[in-house]
Amino acid sequence: MDTALEQTHRIAKLAMDTLKAMSLSATPHNIELWYEHIEGRNPSLSRDIQKCIERHGEVTQDQADQLYHRYVVHGDLADDMMSLMSKFENEITQLSSVIESSGAKAESRGETLQSLSSELSDTAEANPNVAALLENVVSVVKSVREENDKLQGRLADSADEISGLRESIENVQKEALTDGLTGLNNRRTFDNAIVNLMKTAKEESQELTLILADIDFFKKFNDRWGHQTGDQVLKLVADVMNSNIKGQDVLARFGGEEFAILLPGTSVEHAELLGNRIRQAVETRRLKKRSTGEDLGVVTVSMGVAHCSDKDTVETLIERADECLYLAKDLGRNQV
Repeated sequence: MDTALEQTHRIAKLAMDTLKAMSLSATPHNIELWYEHIEGRNPSLSRDIQKCIERHGEVTQDQADQLYHRYVVHGDLADDMMSLMSKFENEITQLSSVIESSGAKAESRGETLQSLSSELSDTAEANPNVAALLENVVSVVKSVREENDKLQGRLADSADEISGLRESIENVQKEALTDGLTGLNNRRTFDNAIVNLMKTAKEESQELTLILADIDFFKKFNDRWGHQTGDQVLKLVADVMNSNIKGQDVLARFGGEEFAILLPGTSVEHAELLGNRIRQAVETRRLKKRSTGEDLGVVTVSMGVAHCSDKDTVETLIERADECLYLAKDLGRNQV
C-alpha cells in the first residue's frame, strides 16, 4: 500500500478510536474534526481540545460542535474569503492603473485636438479658397474633442467607483481580522502574527515574549449578571490592555475571556512588569451596571508569561505561557 495512503488510514483509525473512547458519534463532522486534530495541521484546534480534556475530562458533543464551526467551517470560509479579497484587490489595482493611464492619454489628446482645431480655424480665415474644406475638418475635430471630453468624464467616474470598491474591500479584510466585540485583533490575526514574529526573532536574534491573560471567575460573573454585562467586562479589560501596549506589540482576543499579547524586543522581566501594570489597572476599575447603576465590584485577571527560546515552536511557546497562566490561577489568581 502506498505510504501516504497508509498514513491516511492510520489517522482515520486513530480518529475513530478517539471518538469511541469519548462516547462521541462517528458523524462526518466529528471524524473531520478529529482527523484534523490528530493530523496536527491545526495547532490551535489541538490546543483547545486538550484544554477541554484537562478541564472537564472529556470533549462533549456541544463542545465538539463549537470547535468544528470555529476551526473547520469558519476557518475555511475565512481562508477562502481572504484569498478572494486579495485576488479582487489585485484586479482592481490593475484596472485602476489602466483607467489612470487612459485618462492621462485622453487629456493629452484633448489638448492636441484643441490646438489643432485653433490652427485650422486660423488657416481657414487666411485662405478663403480652402475655407469650405477646412470647415468640415474643423467640425470633425470638434466632434472628436467632445467625445474625448465625455470619455474623460466616464473615466473619472470609473476611477471614483474603483476607489470606493477598494475602500470596501479594505473594510471587509479588517473585519475578517478583528474581534467584533472588543475591536482587538482576533485569533486568526494572532496565529499569523506569532508565526511571523517568532521567525523574525530567531533570524535576527531578537527577544520575543508572550503573555496569556484570563479574566478571573468570568463564568460566574457572566451567569450572575448576564451576558451583556459580561460583554462590558470584556470590553473594559480590552481597553485597559490596549492603552498599556506600544505600537509594535500585538494584542488579540485569544478566545472567550482569554487575551494574548505578543511583545517583540521585550525581555521576560519587562513583560512581567507590563502584565502587573495591566493587572493593577484592571483591578482599580470598579464596574457599575449601566441600566441600574448597581455596583458590580472588581474584576481581576491572571496572566502567564513565556519567553521565546531558539528551540521553541509556536505550540511550545503557547503551552508554556498557558502553564504559567494556570499556575497563576492555582496560586490564588489576580497575579502574573
